[in-house]
Amino acid sequence: MRVFKKQQTKVKSFFRSEDMDLCQLVLHTENAFDCLIELGHHGAVQFNNVYDEDRLLNNLYSKKVTQCYELLRIVDSLHTYIVQLHVNEIFYPDVDRENRLKEKDLAKYSDSLKRIHVEASAVTEHYYRLDSRRNRMMEHSFALNKANKYMVSDMGSELLYSESTVIGLVQDATTTSGAYPAHLNYMIGCIRADKFYSFELLLYRLCSFNLIIRFAEMPSPVYEYHYGYKPERVRKFAILMMASSTMIWPKVLKICALYHVNIYDCPSSASQREDKVKELSQEIVNVEKVLKEAELMRRQILEVAGRDLFIIRVNLRKALKVYDLMNRLRLVGGVEVPRYLLAEVYIPSSDVPEVEAILRSASRISGGEDINDSSDEDEMNDMKTMPNTTPYPIESDFQPLEDMSAGAILLKKNRLVSHMPPTYFRLNKFTRGFQNLIDAYGMADYKELNPAPYTIITFPFLFAVMFGDLGHGILLILFSSLMIWKHREIERYQINATSENEILNILYAGRYIILLMGVFSVYMGLVYNIVMAKGFNLFGSSWSCRYNETTVYDPAFHVTLDSSHPHFYSGHPYPLGMDPVWAVCGQDSITTTNSLKMKMAIVLGISQMMFGLGLAAANCVLMKRKADLILVVIPQMIFMLCLFGYLVFLIFYKWMSYGGHKPAPYNAACAPSVLITFINMMLMKKEEPVENCLDYMYPNERMIEFALVGIAFSTIPILLAGKPIYLMRRRRKMEQERERDFKRMRRQTIAEMRSTMRYTDDDNSETSRQKSVDNEEEHEMSEIWIHSGIHTIETVLGSVSHTASYLRLWALSLAHDQLSDVLWHMVLTKGFANTLPLYYGVPVLMATFFAWAILTVAILVMMEGLSAFLHTLRLHWVEFQSKFFGGAGESFKAFSFPPSNQRS
Repeated sequence: MRVFKKQQTKVKSFFRSEDMDLCQLVLHTENAFDCLIELGHHGAVQFNNVYDEDRLLNNLYSKKVTQCYELLRIVDSLHTYIVQLHVNEIFYPDVDRENRLKEKDLAKYSDSLKRIHVEASAVTEHYYRLDSRRNRMMEHSFALNKANKYMVSDMGSELLYSESTVIGLVQDATTTSGAYPAHLNYMIGCIRADKFYSFELLLYRLCSFNLIIRFAEMPSPVYEYHYGYKPERVRKFAILMMASSTMIWPKVLKICALYHVNIYDCPSSASQREDKVKELSQEIVNVEKVLKEAELMRRQILEVAGRDLFIIRVNLRKALKVYDLMNRLRLVGGVEVPRYLLAEVYIPSSDVPEVEAILRSASRISGGEDINDSSDEDEMNDMKTMPNTTPYPIESDFQPLEDMSAGAILLKKNRLVSHMPPTYFRLNKFTRGFQNLIDAYGMADYKELNPAPYTIITFPFLFAVMFGDLGHGILLILFSSLMIWKHREIERYQINATSENEILNILYAGRYIILLMGVFSVYMGLVYNIVMAKGFNLFGSSWSCRYNETTVYDPAFHVTLDSSHPHFYSGHPYPLGMDPVWAVCGQDSITTTNSLKMKMAIVLGISQMMFGLGLAAANCVLMKRKADLILVVIPQMIFMLCLFGYLVFLIFYKWMSYGGHKPAPYNAACAPSVLITFINMMLMKKEEPVENCLDYMYPNERMIEFALVGIAFSTIPILLAGKPIYLMRRRRKMEQERERDFKRMRRQTIAEMRSTMRYTDDDNSETSRQKSVDNEEEHEMSEIWIHSGIHTIETVLGSVSHTASYLRLWALSLAHDQLSDVLWHMVLTKGFANTLPLYYGVPVLMATFFAWAILTVAILVMMEGLSAFLHTLRLHWVEFQSKFFGGAGESFKAFSFPPSNQRS
């Protein structure tokens, strides 16, 4: 198990984690809340093990937690009222800085919230009752109007359906005609539209033809109010039910109650119905006047509540988080009632003085008691010797960093600890995006080298190798520059937005990554000599064509560019990047660019992997792991250098020794294939001689290659057995030292071991214990050997697969180039080549240009850019970081409050 000790030097670094101090924090119960509020705003203290599942609560602040939940429920209720009435809730962007919460403010919040909530609830309930009453009167009036219209013709003097006609329609077939006098009974009501059809079907099955139902939809939906629920806007039907018998009405009323049908009185005569409608209309007017007054009063109350509701909601959530933390801390000190809260914390060493100042300031402002009296001194001495249930003891090796009279005590631990401290990097706006890329894979161990600083350069560069185009890189630069220029507006929008825009957040967080990707894409565009799929000639081509027209159009003649002939190649390379001739020479262009990009991908990939192994060696040196350096990292570096480093050497040697105007055997025709040479080297096979060319690229080539292969394969046994043997020898040495210490202690205590039976029992127990230890050690060593074998296989095979994986740089660069060329020739060239009149040709050219521009942005910049981004991310996570980065550390999780925004 590794042991970590506090470093004496306090270093702020982005390359490795900052130094962390393990401390004990002692807070007085009377000012602990204010101290924790300030610490939460600063965000530099991590509380250890307080949120574990098996953590026991002290329950001293459970009532406070419940109170905060209740007040937040009231805040949510008021917020619901405000949203319903479209009242403006004032948003304070600087609430975290200007409206700091104090514990004494919670009582004011409670009183004001309860008072406003009671008033708002009473007025709202009164408003709902009035609105429900108005809706019922409107339903009653509408139902009466429809009943009148059904029973009376448009002229008003002649019955549309006479009573005898309706009675005849609803007369029961079992009743003898004329036996009993029949009288028509009416009933009107209102029902929800979504329940009407099942209601009608049920009445039909129950009453058959003894009941007639007519319905009409109300002109506008109405609100229904139910206690505990939001008002619901529903469609309603006014219904008219007619029957000749009163015996079915009890059953009908029961069904109406089941379906929540509002039943209203329906006068028998038309004149009475008209009078009732007029009466209801007047009552509706009166109720609407009262409703306006109630709504005005309700709005005034909610406007008062909306002034400070955002501040109260933000501070209550902070208070809830603080009380929950206080409920998880240990109670110590005091004879009857504990007066202190104890916590174990990690603090960055550079932030310790600032944390001390915050604790002093918070204790002084909150009016903390002087805890330097004699009784409290005795309590503090008891705290240092009392039994401790936390993983870290509180002993005399703690030294105070804070004056005890300040109300809060910070004790620094100087002992060795077996627990790995958390990892913390101090970031800024520029570095945060790159660190997020690394943290998505894993957090660096404490004091392990951070890959993010190197990723700042390697990530956008490898992206540009696949995406390289001057025009597309300029588009990325413009987009990222716009986000950087408008950063204040974007941040203000993020704070004020009521819903989270994830795409904007991702792009804004990576704005500097996009900027560097654009800059490197412009650079690679210059290297590739390409802008929007077209080459550009800045310095004049080094190639020239001496073929005449007859030769070019001769089908039997193969047109090619001979680099060895001065009529075609001047012998002076193009000053920057690729020669522009390769953009227009057809098949030769594809062959040349593919060869160049493939070799460049191999060189870049092996260079980055060797750099990763160099960082692994630096990790071993910085963290004092000599065994890993000698038995793991150095053999890996030798293996990679002997095989793939030699491959890079062959590529550069061929570029420098062959081609151009050099005479045979160093002309382009005698240039050997690097791939064939490398395969023959691995197979230890001789190359076939070529006429007028050298058998080998340089003297003693085959001997050197065989030696390199032998050295490379000789490192495999070291990788396989080196570290397991070292661990076995170290364990055996530790056991011998432990056995010598045990024998020395046994001789010192032999006088106390007089009983033969006891001595025998001890020997037996020691023998059985030794057997169990041996079994455990054998099991652990088998796991170590298995792990070493897996690691060796992964190293050997991974070196090949990782090198081949970097060929994606060549493949995606080729795909991007070909897609750009297709869009240029298949879209934009069609607009340039049109022979239409000017008044037709210009619109066609504009349309083709806009189509080409949209496809370029959508496909080449966005889709191809995302593809290149993901491939670059994979190269860093798998091929690069696997060489030195463990990613098994714990991030520094400071107790802090997130920035308040409109969604808080």
